[in-house]
Amino acid sequence: MTSAGLELQKAVLILLKADPSLKNLIDSRVYDRVPAQTEFPYVTLGASTTYDWSTASERGSEHIFTLNVWDRASGRKSVMQIMHAIDRLLTGTQLTLTGHRLINLIPQSSLARPEDNRDGYLGVLRYRAVTEEQP
Repeated sequence: MTSAGLELQKAVLILLKADPSLKNLIDSRVYDRVPAQTEFPYVTLGASTTYDWSTASERGSEHIFTLNVWDRASGRKSVMQIMHAIDRLLTGTQLTLTGHRLINLIPQSSLARPEDNRDGYLGVLRYRAVTEEQP
């Protein structure tokens, strides 16, 4: 059986990298680990936490995960545009997960702020997903 968290991460990465409108904004720069000398703007997978969400009849998981949007030159406006494009893609989507079924995927919060240590802006999108194991 595959990890529901890893399957969810894989499906989110595939969706974000394949979307033409997001590609226009970040040119497929969506990373788990950012390569050296990566051009801005880009999106990274942030923190993720998984909790048991099993019922009496099915094994399930609750996933809380974040996506981080980084930019320098265009600042807050660019970060907010990218966050909006991501949220439009993920909210209500039905991702395919090997060995699991996505019950729901909903936004929980968003944040955009100056990131002085990196001379730019950071946007953070937080989502909640619930999955069930498939037999």
